Amino acid sequence: MPVVIAYIILEIVVVNTPINFKIIGQYYREHSDEIELIGLGSSQMQSAFNPAYAEVKAINFASKSQHHNEDFHILKQTRKNFPKLKYVLLEVSYSHLELPHHRDDYWKNSIYLNYYGVNGFGRLTTYKDKLLYLSNPRFFSNQLTDYYIFQIDKSKFNQYGFDTNNYDGPFNEMGFDEAKIAQHNFQKLNNEDLSIFNRNTAYLYRILDYTKAENLQVIICTTPFYKTYLKARNPNILRRRDSILQVIEKKYGNITLLFQENDTLHFTVRDFINENHLNPDGAKKFTGFVNQKLDSLN
Repeated sequence: MPVVIAYIILEIVVVNTPINFKIIGQYYREHSDEIELIGLGSSQMQSAFNPAYAEVKAINFASKSQHHNEDFHILKQTRKNFPKLKYVLLEVSYSHLELPHHRDDYWKNSIYLNYYGVNGFGRLTTYKDKLLYLSNPRFFSNQLTDYYIFQIDKSKFNQYGFDTNNYDGPFNEMGFDEAKIAQHNFQKLNNEDLSIFNRNTAYLYRILDYTKAENLQVIICTTPFYKTYLKARNPNILRRRDSILQVIEKKYGNITLLFQENDTLHFTVRDFINENHLNPDGAKKFTGFVNQKLDSLN
């Protein structure tokens, strides 16, 4: 019995750890009848779109390592709760189409289930699916240790779950020195896989077919990259992704592109956390470009 009680207490603490999912979930429940735009994508979209600066009521469901299959689960299963939904902000990054989707037992499905009521498991859920700590003990142990013991979590989330203090990273540590950054060794997603590309492209078409049937306008986004990352991209992956964007733009009447990946004019070194993620200053700029695109659709 003491073990059971201890685990119950642990789950309560985990659920109440102030990660952004909890805040986003609360905002979703309280404002779903007002929201006109939802953002979907990975950590690149998570750090690039701040709903606080959007000209329409918006929510950003993007999160680290989130792929199109998680995006689609969230879109389909929350759609009924958004009576005013008009726009979907969908990330199709440089490497999106050649990275495998997560399996149905992906640990973050428990987070989506707890905070958004979204079932990504591909089956009926059980009580164990809502036990967050069991879904990824290492992750939540680190979260709890950092927040409650070492108190090193510097996150400051606004009401939309966007971290307005998200400046720490390699670029800040190097004082935004472009010479040092040019020598920085960073992770490159350059592995090619045509079979994954074909599957992911077909899945992307499924998402877009759904949005067309739902009369939703889709803004397909590429978020800004720092110039060192732009130079390091695999040209074959880039060519295939860009070819699909061209096909999509012609095939779907409800699609518009917001292509900011190569924008080195408006986004400077001080707008980035690292080579492929914006900081809050960069997010303010990017959200401004989203607003421009919304204006062009009205």
